[in-house]
Amino acid sequence: VSVFPLWGFFIQHETCGHRDMSDNLKKKTLTALIWSFVDKFGQQFLYFVTGIILAIPLNPVDLGKMALLAVFVALSSILIDSGFGSALIRKKEATDADYSTIFYFNIGVSLIFYLILFALAPFIESYSGVPGLAAVARVSFLSIVFLAFGMIQQTRLIKYIQFTQLARINIISLFCSSVFAVITAFMGWGVWALVIQSLGMAIVKSVLLWIYGRWRPKWIFRVASMKEFFGYSSSLIGTGVLNTIFNNIYPWLIGKGYSTQAVGYYNQANKFQDMPSALIANIFRSVAFPVLSSINDDRERMIRVFGKYIRTVSFIIFPIMFLLMLVSQPLISILLPEKWAPSIPLMQVLCISGAFSPFIILYYDLFNAVGRSDINLKMEIFKKIFFIIGILVCFKYSIMALMWLWVVYTLCSLIATMFLAHKYVNYTMGSFFFDIFPCLSISLVIAAMSSLYYLVFQDRWLLLVTISGTFGLLYIIAARLFRLEMWHECLQLFKKKVLTNGK
Repeated sequence: VSVFPLWGFFIQHETCGHRDMSDNLKKKTLTALIWSFVDKFGQQFLYFVTGIILAIPLNPVDLGKMALLAVFVALSSILIDSGFGSALIRKKEATDADYSTIFYFNIGVSLIFYLILFALAPFIESYSGVPGLAAVARVSFLSIVFLAFGMIQQTRLIKYIQFTQLARINIISLFCSSVFAVITAFMGWGVWALVIQSLGMAIVKSVLLWIYGRWRPKWIFRVASMKEFFGYSSSLIGTGVLNTIFNNIYPWLIGKGYSTQAVGYYNQANKFQDMPSALIANIFRSVAFPVLSSINDDRERMIRVFGKYIRTVSFIIFPIMFLLMLVSQPLISILLPEKWAPSIPLMQVLCISGAFSPFIILYYDLFNAVGRSDINLKMEIFKKIFFIIGILVCFKYSIMALMWLWVVYTLCSLIATMFLAHKYVNYTMGSFFFDIFPCLSISLVIAAMSSLYYLVFQDRWLLLVTISGTFGLLYIIAARLFRLEMWHECLQLFKKKVLTNGK
């Protein structure tokens, strides 16, 4: 909830000396941040509640099957968009010919990929060793085609910072599909309930995007538009493909080397830690790219704004992720049946990477905003080589070794990104450490102190309440004692907006 006052203050203070940004853009940006929070939090909350409910009738094998297919859906979406969505957002005056051309390209490529995946489904089943996966895959992959029909409408909503409509569309589509998933799961449909959730969301979302997007394609296909965007988008395609494959490679490694049940445990652990991490990252990145792109001609100002992003994210992400790591044991044991207990140690390790991954995403948007998407691609190639070597070393040991590998990979990725930002964008490594150090150090010390409750209490409810309460109280005290910038800004805006009724 602190995102609202933080960014309200951010908009006021970062723009007060820059009259070139219109009042209309200030208002749009603040509204976009608020609705971006509503959108991402609403989706994460629905996923969280639905996941807890579905964990009762479903088993780890069901979740493992869908986790194995996720990489194909994600990879197809990257290739269908081909980076043209970001190129359209960056282009100041995109024409109907541009939008229509990319729209027809998206539809055509989605149909091609669906037919390819349809034909490959038996081979996917054979390689994974999971009976019945081919039928599940062929139905689940239909979501690729339906999502393609709404890509341009979604791109236009983002470009024109219309996050109010986007939030409504995403939440309504997820809610409807989740309701059907829960009903069918308790009717005994098993993994097909998850297929209904995925496919249903794609269908409802595309329909709503067409209703509220207020854009219709014209009968235009201009090859020149694709050539114009390809130089910028080609690097985005490469980066997206590499990230998608390697971000989703663990389910296949675990399924092949261990079991589909183990994939379910990993998927549940990753989903729990990813909720707050992805929520915070997506709230800021959804607005960061269009905002940073709009001021990329003033490099000094852009770096100042980006530093504000980093400090704000660190103020929120570090206490949340370290607290989640501490309470993972009582939290999962309370929310999920006993059969999910093996997910707990996996989640605890993944929370460490989740605390730092939002910064990497923000750096990506910084490079893209200045038109250097090639930096992301070159960096990803070297990072993936390191990751492959790590997999070859750790795979023979245990799943836990793979979890720790992901933590090391995340931290090394962040260091490499910081170095390139220092070199090409002039946001120094020292500036980054200076921006995150107060919140990081305070969170680590409080986490160490709060962990002592495990020596005193055994009851899971008592552990959850005491650790959460102590951590929150100590963080507030420390923020006030050390006069953290974000805490001070929250108080200032609270006094202005609430105590004086906004006057």
